[in-house]
Amino acid sequence: MNSLVREWKGCRFDRAECYGISAGAKEVLVLDLPATGAVVVAPLRHRSCVGYHGFDGRIWLLTDGKPDPVEIELFDVLAMLLREEDIRGRSSSAGRLNLQRRAAASVAAIAQTAAIRGSARPFAGGVSDFIEAESALRFGHAVHPTPMSRDEFSEEDSRRFGHEYGSAFQLRWWAVHPDVFACGSVEAHDVREMVQGLTGEDAVSLVRKAEGSQLFPMHPWQASRLMLVPAMQGLFAAGLVRDLGLGGPSWRATTSLRTIHSADSAWMLKFSLDLKLTNSRRVIERRECDRGLSVHRLVKGTLSGKLRDVCPTLTVLGEPAWMALRDGPGGAVLTSTIVSFRENPFVRDSPPKAAVLGALCERHPGKAESHLSDLVRFVAKQEGLELSVVAECWFERFLDTVIEPFFLAFSEFGLLFGAHQQNVVVGLNDGWPSHLYFRDCQGTGYVREFLPMLREHLPSAGGKGDHVFDADAAARLFGYYLVINGVFAVISALADAGLSSEEALLARFRLLLERLAARTPANPACLDYLLNSPTLGSKGNFLFSLKNTNENTEVTDPLAGYVPMSNPLFTRKPA
Repeated sequence: MNSLVREWKGCRFDRAECYGISAGAKEVLVLDLPATGAVVVAPLRHRSCVGYHGFDGRIWLLTDGKPDPVEIELFDVLAMLLREEDIRGRSSSAGRLNLQRRAAASVAAIAQTAAIRGSARPFAGGVSDFIEAESALRFGHAVHPTPMSRDEFSEEDSRRFGHEYGSAFQLRWWAVHPDVFACGSVEAHDVREMVQGLTGEDAVSLVRKAEGSQLFPMHPWQASRLMLVPAMQGLFAAGLVRDLGLGGPSWRATTSLRTIHSADSAWMLKFSLDLKLTNSRRVIERRECDRGLSVHRLVKGTLSGKLRDVCPTLTVLGEPAWMALRDGPGGAVLTSTIVSFRENPFVRDSPPKAAVLGALCERHPGKAESHLSDLVRFVAKQEGLELSVVAECWFERFLDTVIEPFFLAFSEFGLLFGAHQQNVVVGLNDGWPSHLYFRDCQGTGYVREFLPMLREHLPSAGGKGDHVFDADAAARLFGYYLVINGVFAVISALADAGLSSEEALLARFRLLLERLAARTPANPACLDYLLNSPTLGSKGNFLFSLKNTNENTEVTDPLAGYVPMSNPLFTRKPA
């Protein structure tokens, strides 16, 4: 419903009393469906000016032939929506069928997760550790029609490898002939040594089994898929790859599913997984690996000191190495076998407390409360403060610690971090925001106007395969990922729970933007856009899903799929 409101003009808000279903709700979302000759009404628990409306969970159908509203299911609504000409005309029959299938799979997965883990409230008693916080995100993207659809994943696969269940598993190990082993890394990192560090207590056993071949870790689900691929079968038949079975320490999925974590490893591992999750197939492309190395060299190299001085709370989790198999001796890299290494500060000895932003903002089933509101209530109880005071102080520290560094990285260095909810990890000290961990070097881009400066630190910056955008286009992308997807989600989570108002929190956020703008940054594009544009561009997840687009490989201009939404930060100047 939230994705639909942003993308379809057939939505409007009205008073609940006009529809005879006012029990507990003052306002409703109304969908006018002329193709069906009906009106659908969804009561609101919380109407949001930042795009995260809270629904009470019931949906009603009104038709001319029936004077009283009839309760219907979400799938009924979707089926009727797909009959509307301005929706039907943007897709094929196969695309509409695919959306229905994926929506059904997503709702079924969410219902199952809610039944098993829906009552879990890990932040009510304090701050969980990093990986526990990852599993606290149970229901996926908050503004997407199919957030938990995982094509090719079975129900059992989700239980074993889905982050929401928190299950631990071991890696599958292969012995690989050097002729079909490919890798890349930044200076001072040796991939073979890095792999050796992943074996844990099974190091001696695995090395003995490999008999001089290169050890290669695989996600167990992906390994089973690859065994059915002819190119992979050929490598096994030729003796160039041998299966050594499961081994090494236990791992658990993060919210990105394909990136896994172990407290016993200095590295998180990001795998290619041959499945479609939300808008993309989760296969790593070779150009993404090269981009990750490039960004790592930049932010960990000579620019790092300047970046640290300006953004002292920011830690970019570098991605300094990758490896893969070739389809034969000296052959092409098999992208489905690519594995990337990511720095892991959350190791066993005194790991910092932290939580992914997406988990903090997620509501509990059928409630206005979220993990964030639970955390705020915990802090208020510990410190003996009023809830509203803690909520607004928490938000202020969040802006200073987590949000301001992204603006400065953009405005002073031309770094476009893809800082959506699942890439932003908030370091927490006694429940208060204290640090920022950003993950996803492979998705990081550059603002074109800064390339001359960036090339003083990395001569190859902006080369083939890099994400490069003009400042105005970069500002729109930045505005969606960090602000609409991040800051607005936090504002809504606090306001929905009654801990503050969206208007009060927006005013505090606007003060930060005005303060940053007053510093006359090197490039003010993102600040000008957020403060002075009547509308903001928001990614069209409903339309992406309707068209069955693979965002990872089929979208050349990411802004082409954006839709305008009213900018709640915009203050119209007097005439």
